[in-house]
Amino acid sequence: MSNPFDDLKSDDEEPAGSEDETESEPESEPASEQPVDEPSTAESTAGSTGGESSTDQTGNREQSESESETPLTPAEIGPAFEYSEVQQKPFYARTETVNEFENQIRTTIVPTLAEAEILDEETREIHDAVLRLANENPERIAELVLEERRQAGNQ
Repeated sequence: MSNPFDDLKSDDEEPAGSEDETESEPESEPASEQPVDEPSTAESTAGSTGGESSTDQTGNREQSESESETPLTPAEIGPAFEYSEVQQKPFYARTETVNEFENQIRTTIVPTLAEAEILDEETREIHDAVLRLANENPERIAELVLEERRQAGNQ
């Protein structure tokens, strides 16, 4: 039987895929910054020639901003955070608890997300949501632990 935590690496090692993601991100950033730099150069040139094209540039920028104000759907946005933001930690739970959780993911969580047109859900997003839910209800976590201890004591 293989170790279920084989994919966990030491804290000083980076996952092989994270380098590709970080390399591809900076390539997209300069492309988005490029149009912003160009109008400022055009505005400074237009300012010395009469300013008419400066007004045109501002009008174009306002038009493109209004187009980008259309809210994206969750399906269009993609995962809420990148893999590079993830810190893997093992969870130690009983087999039946893990199996029930995985069943809930398959039968309830993923279909609910699919109804919202999210077809590219990531396990990291689901696990993060579970931990956020636990953070919002720490008293309930303590109650569940106490219940289990009491039941174990009664057997």
